[in-house]
Amino acid sequence: MFKSCVFIVEYVCSITGAVIFTFYQGKYLCDLLHF
Repeated sequence: MFKSCVFIVEYVCSITGAVIFTFYQGKYLCDLLHF
């Protein structure tokens, strides 16, 4: 039970990290294009 809970938390954290990374990368590219 505990192991599956940890797995879910790690899964959510990895997805959140990927989304934030993609968002910042897109923001960076937009800044470059506007410059």
